[in-house]
Formats: sequence, structure tokens, C-alpha cells
Amino acid sequence: MISGDPVGDEAEFDALLAEFRRVARTNGWRLAVISASQTHLERYRKLGMRAFAIGEEAVLNPETFSLEGRQIRKVRQSVSRLAKAGFELRVVPAEDADDALRASLDDVSEQWRGNQAERGFSMAIDDLYVPGTVFAVAEDQHGTVGGFLHLAPTPAGGGWSLSTMRRSPCAPNGLTEFLVVETLGWAKEQGASELSLNFCALTDLICPNRANTVPRRLLRRGLLAADNVFQLERLYAFNRKFFPEWRPRYLCVERLGDLPLVGLAYLHVEQLLVPPGPWTKRDRKLVSH
Repeated sequence: MISGDPVGDEAEFDALLAEFRRVARTNGWRLAVISASQTHLERYRKLGMRAFAIGEEAVLNPETFSLEGRQIRKVRQSVSRLAKAGFELRVVPAEDADDALRASLDDVSEQWRGNQAERGFSMAIDDLYVPGTVFAVAEDQHGTVGGFLHLAPTPAGGGWSLSTMRRSPCAPNGLTEFLVVETLGWAKEQGASELSLNFCALTDLICPNRANTVPRRLLRRGLLAADNVFQLERLYAFNRKFFPEWRPRYLCVERLGDLPLVGLAYLHVEQLLVPPGPWTKRDRKLVSH
């Protein structure tokens, strides 16, 4: 499985994909692309692949983002409330995080995840402390970390992509909104072109305005019933607060018969098939070591 679009010299993308497919077939593998953008769909079609819309990426423009207006008043109120409570944003390169900050970030992560497995494949980075990434940290007046965003640079677009979003269960409501808005202000000062928030899966079914047929409404009802596990609707509702640009993302497969296997493989690598339990903490220790 390929996650996302190719990176590098665009003149070499077609040859790169063709060679990758050759290697895959030499090993008897089926080829699939997850979260492909519209920009490269024609490249995959030339390889004989079929594309299916699987959701949308929420992207914010730091230059044009504003808290003005009635529609975004709830976010504005959250930011104002956290600022009055003494919270401030501190942006720290991952390689500059000292032991004390690392301990605080790890503690927030442990509290946030509880007994859930570490999830994320198409959007997240495995290691929080990869050099070149940054932490946007929300700290109260005593220097206690209430939550953080972990951001990875996207050099081709001149922006940043959200890898991880964590908050202490004890932190005030609205802390995550505060983090996003304050990080946008920092990104604007840095001259960043965009901030990618999250990938929201199956938005055509989750969005009530698009579920306009009986089959879609039934599917939407099923997805909402499973939201405690997959949290699709909650993630979509959170991103929608910021009125982002929605960019379609696609799944590309070589044949229709591959869809069930690719779907199962995708759920596996995203750790969505791992039930909550004490064994997830053991897996975390193995990864951290």
C-alpha cells in the first residue's frame, strides 16, 4: 500500500510508480494507493487502477483564517476562555525538547490514549521526536502542559501537517480549539502557506446534507452507531468548526475484487482492529524502546 502522493521530482513520478508496480508484481503483491489526491489520479489510471472517493482532508490557510463572524463564535469563545485562564502557546522543535518536556508530552499522551492502541498510518508519524517536526504546546500559568499538536513540515506545499493531537483529560474544554487557532497564528508568522488538520473518512456519508438517498442514510446511521470505535463523525464535526478547505482523497486499486482485502489491510495498519486493553501499553513500550 502506498500512503499519499509521490514525493520528489514530478518528472520522475510516472517512472517511479511503474517501477514500484513492477516490484510489487515480481513479489506477487497487489498494489493499492491510500489517500491519493486528485492531482495524481490520472497517473494511477494510466497504470490501470480505479479510484474511489474515501473522504476529505481539512486544510486551513493561516493567512486568511479569521475568528470574526457569528459562524465561528464558539471557537472564538473557546480561545478567549483559555487565554483568560492563563494558557499560552509554546512552539518547540522536536530535537530541542528537553527531558522535562518529553516527560510531560508522554504523560499527556498516556492519559489521552488510555487503553487504546496507537492509531494512525496515513496521517501520523510513528515517532513524536523525529527531527524537523515541531510541538505546539499549550501550557497554563504554572507551566503545566494541557495538550499539544505534533506537526510535520510539508516542504512541497510550504506548510505544516498535523500528525498528532493530544489533550489531557483534566484540561479545560476548548483547549484543542485554542491550540489550532494559536498554531495558525504561529504558522502565519512563519509564512506557512497552509496547515493540514486531519483526514476525515467517508465524509459523503457522514455529512447529513450528502446522505440524500435511502442507502446512504442507512449507511450513515450504521457509521454513527460505530462512532465510539471509529470516531468518524466526531472528527468531522471538530474540523468543520474551522471552516476549512475540503480536499478529496481517494483509494486506488487494481481491480474491484481487491477492495475487501485492501479495506481490511487499511484497518489493520491504522490499528482500528486492535481492541482496547492492557496489551496496548505493552506495545507502546516496545515501540518507544
